[in-house]
Amino acid sequence: MVHRPENEYYLENEAEKKFIELSNGAKLRVLFLSAEKPTKDTKNIVYYSGYISYIFLWRESIKILRKNHNIIFIETREKEFSSFPPNKVIYDIETLGEDFILAFEELKLDLKKCVIAGSSIASVGVLEAMNNHDFRPFLSVHSSPQISYKENKKPKILSTIFPHWMVISLKPFIYLIYMYKFRRDKESGRSRIHTLSRMFQKSSLKWMRKLESFMPDYEMTKESVNKINSPVIIVGAQDDPEHDTESIKKIVKFIPGSKYRPVPFKDDTHSEAFGRIILEEIDNVFS
Repeated sequence: MVHRPENEYYLENEAEKKFIELSNGAKLRVLFLSAEKPTKDTKNIVYYSGYISYIFLWRESIKILRKNHNIIFIETREKEFSSFPPNKVIYDIETLGEDFILAFEELKLDLKKCVIAGSSIASVGVLEAMNNHDFRPFLSVHSSPQISYKENKKPKILSTIFPHWMVISLKPFIYLIYMYKFRRDKESGRSRIHTLSRMFQKSSLKWMRKLESFMPDYEMTKESVNKINSPVIIVGAQDDPEHDTESIKKIVKFIPGSKYRPVPFKDDTHSEAFGRIILEEIDNVFS
């Protein structure tokens, strides 16, 4: 059994937890944190976070958002407690978007009272789903979505070549790489290591060996997002080692009325600066 450091569970321990079964066979865990001081303008801020990212990594933004707003965190399929049906492609834009819409319907949330806080690949899935389903939340704020993604075969290759015990033995080396890559926030590196380990542990890697691809090639088109009819904010960081800033900016040209908000550091797209942008843009929509 893979264990995360105890402090990484502190938000989860405070949250009400619910499992939802989707009609497409996926089971997702959802976390609920109530506003500390609700007001007549309190919103439901619905996080739908990208690959290898869960609620702990958003702790700084959630801390300031939770003062007056409710937090609803929907975990994606590969997360620690969520699960998925067998599939040739387990993690693509269409699947992420479908999961989000089905989860939203299952939770029976009022769109007019919701702010969507998406991230990375999951954000792109949400944006296309918003376009295809005429999905109009009060506001959506997306951290580091990109206009294109390259096929990701690494999980399948690793699971095919290496037995599970060897993957675990390589963990210290992967850990050092992630600590260097995410040196601004070491907790982020630790959390990603945990999620990778948990992912490799699921079903003894058998499901990975059956995949055609973990993440197929993707290229956004203008037609896939130009029907979105609600306020959209795209947030990016100038020195993000994981995402191409110019690719993030291009999305704004595709979505009518959308806006780009830069932040200075990579980890700020997860931390307090992201939360403050959400609060500012909620005020902008009201005004």
